[in-house]
Amino acid sequence: MRDRKRGRRRFGWAVFLVSVLVGGLLAAVLLTRSSEDGPPVCARFGVAAPADWEEMSEDEFRAMIDEQVYLGARDIRLAAVWQDIEPRPGVYEWEALDRRLQIALDAGLTPLLLIHTHPDWVTGFGEIGSGAAEAYGDFAGEVARRYSDRVHAYEIWNEPNLERFWPDPDPDAFAELLAAAGPRIAAADPEAEIVSGGLSPATNRENTSVAPVDFLRRLYELGAQEYFTVVGMHPYSYPERPSGGSDWNAFGQMAQMTALMDEAGDTDTQIWVTEIGAPSDGDRGVGESAQADLIAEALELIDEDPRLGRAYLYTMYDIDLGQDNPESHFGLLHAPGEPKEIARRLAAGTGDEAAPTCDFPGM
Repeated sequence: MRDRKRGRRRFGWAVFLVSVLVGGLLAAVLLTRSSEDGPPVCARFGVAAPADWEEMSEDEFRAMIDEQVYLGARDIRLAAVWQDIEPRPGVYEWEALDRRLQIALDAGLTPLLLIHTHPDWVTGFGEIGSGAAEAYGDFAGEVARRYSDRVHAYEIWNEPNLERFWPDPDPDAFAELLAAAGPRIAAADPEAEIVSGGLSPATNRENTSVAPVDFLRRLYELGAQEYFTVVGMHPYSYPERPSGGSDWNAFGQMAQMTALMDEAGDTDTQIWVTEIGAPSDGDRGVGESAQADLIAEALELIDEDPRLGRAYLYTMYDIDLGQDNPESHFGLLHAPGEPKEIARRLAAGTGDEAAPTCDFPGM
């Protein structure tokens, strides 16, 4: 065991030294834009975390944050993973999130904390009246109390309209979760933005998924808007651009969402795009150039619409889930120091002396 620990320690230092070297070279690599790259991307954006960020060492995470800042990111969506932080009722292990959050804050990023993934000791999750929602609410309140001096935005679950993240998706059950968590977060931080879980661009399929417009309509019918201040959405549109006119285009569906919010008398609440992107490769991959164009257009449209607020690009690096799996290819970079076209275009808009600059009024 001791030898194994020594091996991990040596590996950790090797990763750190490599990440420092990569960080030093990244600027030169990103600013070497090919003639095929499009114009710089001039809009505020954040980056959304995949699950593998929790597996990074502190040095790997810090190097990644440095790259995000170089790209021009101003916001970051980090996960407060309930099953990791509260493995037993009332027993909290905050250290890993404390470190990641502080690294992001030290880099000047504004955090959104996604609170999700229930521990094994919670039973009946997704069943109304089981007590699971109250347990989640208690945890969400603890998160907000711990970080109220550093964090002022919290997202309640991830894609609750999709079976992958919520068993037998049910807006009534999700409304119970919002009612349990929202007031506890607001009590800990009255100024906090409380984001209803970012909705998947799904279709209506029994016991599997609920279309986002229908899911949100039911939340408003139940009066659940009392418990959130922002609506979350994941308007993936690929292979079509966000401006495409297809009925299934989730980006276009956000206009339907704001219309139903207006009908309910809620004319001020924004939609935050807590994930958006496209795979550059794999099955249904669009290629690097189309990925860059899609993301650039999405950020431009979000920036122009006052009903749309923050936007978080999914995600920083590609993930190895198999070459054909599109989930492997959503990264802005292939890997540390290996930018795709979208990364070069984002970096070109940061105002570096060696790159074209963009005007960010009021930022």
